[in-house]
Amino acid sequence: MRSAAALLFAWFLLAWVGGAAWADQPAGEREIAIANHAARTINEIYITPSSADHWGEDRLGEATLPPGQTTRLRLGRVRDCEFDVQAVYEDASREEARAVNVCRVRQVAFDGSGAKAPAATPAHEITLLNRSARPIQQVLISPSDAGDWGDDRLGHSSISVGDAATLRYRGDCVADLRVVFDNRAAEERRGIDICTARRIVVQPGWTTADTLPSEARPGEETMQLAVVNHTGRRVEGLYLIPEGSGERGPQLLGSAGLGDGASVAVAFSRPTATCRYGARIVFGPEQAAREVGGLDLCRSRELVLPPGS
Repeated sequence: MRSAAALLFAWFLLAWVGGAAWADQPAGEREIAIANHAARTINEIYITPSSADHWGEDRLGEATLPPGQTTRLRLGRVRDCEFDVQAVYEDASREEARAVNVCRVRQVAFDGSGAKAPAATPAHEITLLNRSARPIQQVLISPSDAGDWGDDRLGHSSISVGDAATLRYRGDCVADLRVVFDNRAAEERRGIDICTARRIVVQPGWTTADTLPSEARPGEETMQLAVVNHTGRRVEGLYLIPEGSGERGPQLLGSAGLGDGASVAVAFSRPTATCRYGARIVFGPEQAAREVGGLDLCRSRELVLPPGS
């Protein structure tokens, strides 16, 4: 009995040591072949561990995978076996293969039968006015949740000092903007609502201003207006309306809002002959609104939002 117990203990010891040694072994070099059995070219391929929450970089780079061809892609020395694979065709449709065990499966074939067309995204036009001291060589626009900036929207063009350019962008309203000047210096502004800010002025301080600087058109004056909140409540939105006009101007506070007792400087463009305004104050989160009249912006550059019901 003692001999049998000793043998059994030795067997368990060897099994444990062998398991530990296996766990310490470096991962093998993984690779997978991707075959295009569809009738259209594959422009991009993404491969990521099934446990990851993002696709990573395009594995094809500048290459493509025409119909009927196969390419081999290295995954590196990784311990993962299960990977997700996504093919993007030339018409932007996408086809996926999930939980592919690359430790057992050596090839994944895409035939286009499971391809899905991309969801329609809205198109926008943005006018960029260069009021900086240097020409703008590149303009990059991307969704705020994107992992990279994407392509230069100017292409081979540039925006000289004092000039403007209209750019096209397809995506959500909230986006990030990066401009690169001729000396390779760059400036960025995050979280711009381009559905509201159709004309963006690049000028000193535009990246740190509480609201985007506005463009003064002929017969208008751009003024810095100090807004002080004495309403006793948080203000989520502020609009100025010329007296006698139903035309409401832009939302001056942006998405930041203004807490009770706080103040902020905003840029505001007004016709030079218009002095008297009313204000529409929007409180959050209930979005209740209150109107205030009798504001003379020619006499004072400070706008105090008074208490009231």
